[in-house]
Amino acid sequence: MCERHLFGLPSSDAALLRVSVAGLAALIFLGGCATALKRESRCLASLTPEIVQAKEEMANLEASWHDSLGRRDAVFGQTAAPFGSLAGRVGRVVWIGENPQQEQARLAAAQAYQRLAEAKARHRPLLGMYDKVYQRVRTRTDEEEILSEVRMVLLAGPASLVFYPIIRWNVRSVLWDGADPDAESDPVTRFCADRLMNEAT
Repeated sequence: MCERHLFGLPSSDAALLRVSVAGLAALIFLGGCATALKRESRCLASLTPEIVQAKEEMANLEASWHDSLGRRDAVFGQTAAPFGSLAGRVGRVVWIGENPQQEQARLAAAQAYQRLAEAKARHRPLLGMYDKVYQRVRTRTDEEEILSEVRMVLLAGPASLVFYPIIRWNVRSVLWDGADPDAESDPVTRFCADRLMNEAT
C-alpha cells in the first residue's frame, strides 16, 4: 500500500509541515493585532499621568467652588442662592440690597465656578481621547483573548489555514462594528501614532 506524500515527504513529515505552516500563518495574522495592542497600550500609559493631574486639578477646583458656596451662603444667612433686585447697567449687573461683604462672597463663588468651568473645557478633549484609547485597548484585548481560544482549537490541524482567517474576520467585524481600527484615518490610531512619535523625538 502506497503512502501519500506532500512535496516528496513521508506522510508523518507532511502532517508536521502542515501544522507548522498553519502556526506560521496564525502568527502572521495575529502580528498586526499584537503590534497595535502594544502601541495603544503604550499610548494609554503615556496619557495616564496627564489624566491623573487633570482630574486632581478639577477635583481641587470643584472643592474650592463648594467651599466658596458655603461661605457665600453663610454670609447671606441661608442655604439657597442669595435673592435681591437686579439693576441693569452697561456691561455690569448690580445686586440691590447687598452689603460689601455679601457682594464679595457672591463674586468669589462666581469666580470659583468660572475657574472650574474653564478647567473642564480645557481638559475635555484630552479626557475624551483617553476614554477612546482606553476603550480601544479593552476591545483589542478582548479580540486577542477570543482569537487565542480559537487558535488553541484550530492549530491542531491544517483546517486553521482555511477557517482561522474567516473566524478572525467575523470576530473583528463584530467587535469593531465593521470599522477598521488600523486605518491611518482612524482618530485613535492617528492620535497614538503622533503622540508616541513626539515622545520618541
